[in-house]
This record gives sequence, structure tokens and C-alpha cells, in this order.
Amino acid sequence: MKALSPVDQLFLWLEKRQQPMHVGGLQLFSFPEDAGPKYVSELARQMRDYCHPVAPFNQRLTRRLGQYYWTEDKQFDIDHHFRHEALPKPGRIRELLSLISAEHSNLLDRERPMWEAHLIEGIRGRQFALYYKIHHSVMDG
Repeated sequence: MKALSPVDQLFLWLEKRQQPMHVGGLQLFSFPEDAGPKYVSELARQMRDYCHPVAPFNQRLTRRLGQYYWTEDKQFDIDHHFRHEALPKPGRIRELLSLISAEHSNLLDRERPMWEAHLIEGIRGRQFALYYKIHHSVMDG
């Protein structure tokens, strides 16, 4: 068990439904020129096969005597953290941003490692996106 720093604990104490303490990123990619129509599905399969992360991505919170600690998540489930999704048609940036807005508004589950990654296909112009979010207490510590 590793204790969180006072600053990282502050991120947890200050977090509210209306004030999440996670950060996110959105990256937009074009298909490689020689990529087939199942390129993103194959990429998702390869990413899902990597299901043994190392710290801090396999660490979950525990609390003892009012103090937060990081411990290894012995029941790590890649399907909770990695999601392969498709945009509804017509697959414009508007639909992408709507999806990201909805996902970003959800708090991260403190019973699991506090990060998510979303591989998103169905974007016009043979594009796909990667959206991820991670809690400040994981990233800044």
C-alpha cells in the first residue's frame, strides 16, 4: 500500500458531482491509407488483449483511518476501463463531441482504477478517435 500525497487526497476530498476532479483528452486519427474497413475493430481487439496493466493503471483506492492509499486491483477488468464504441450516423464531429460530453460528465468509480479509454469509430472521412479520462489523484501523484 502506498499513501496518497496530501495534494492527491485533496483532489478526492474536493470532488463533487458538480465538480469532477478528472481530466480527459480527445485525439482524432485518420485511417492509414492501406487500412481495411475493420481496422478500428482490429485495433480494439489488440488493445483489449493488453489486460495486465502496471502501476498506476492497476491501482485502486482504499481508505484506512481517514487516509487514502493505492493498492493493486486484484480483480482488474479491462472491459470496465476500455470501451469500443461507434458514433450514430451521420458521424459528424457534433456527434463525437456530444458523446464525449456525456462520458466526461460521469465521475470515475473509486472502487476501480480511476481511468477510462474509449476507442470511437464511425466518424466521417475514415476517421476514428481515442478519448481518455484519468483522475487527478492518479496522474499528478
